[in-house]
Amino acid sequence: MKLFLIVLGFFTLFSEDVKDYPIPSKTENHLFYIQRTLNKNTIVYEANFDKNGILNKEEPILAYWMMYEEDGKIESLTKFEEKFAYGIKSTPIENSANEYDIKIVSYKNIQLHLKQVDPFKAQLFLIDKKEQANEIDHIFIHANNAGLWTKVKFLEIYTHEKDSQKLKKEIVEP
Repeated sequence: MKLFLIVLGFFTLFSEDVKDYPIPSKTENHLFYIQRTLNKNTIVYEANFDKNGILNKEEPILAYWMMYEEDGKIESLTKFEEKFAYGIKSTPIENSANEYDIKIVSYKNIQLHLKQVDPFKAQLFLIDKKEQANEIDHIFIHANNAGLWTKVKFLEIYTHEKDSQKLKKEIVEP
């Protein structure tokens, strides 16, 4: 029993309460953000528009780090992170102007849909197993950071309930 309590105490030392994580400012182009158990640094995703307010066809979403652990400075994703972790792959939807299927490169089973709704205004939706779409707010990655490689245990995906600002949580296993 003593060993169990020691182990439990050890894990609580290294787990942070998600409620204590900062929420990035929601700019006009803000789509969603990702946070992880590793630290409070956050990946922010924004719609990328041309000068006329139309989604950029080659890169409709921009991603960057909000480095909360380093006084909130902004940094680009590394090439490795773009290619294998937090980058975005976009595919234009045929016969639909300014709509894209979106995949996060490391979570290809999460189906996202980007849709431009007005000039300089886009929304990103999570498509669930029932083919229902809810606007995505953020993702939280629960991972085991022990060892050489991080092992993802599960994701919490938060979406807005229809016609509401209330958030709905969905648990996704990798």
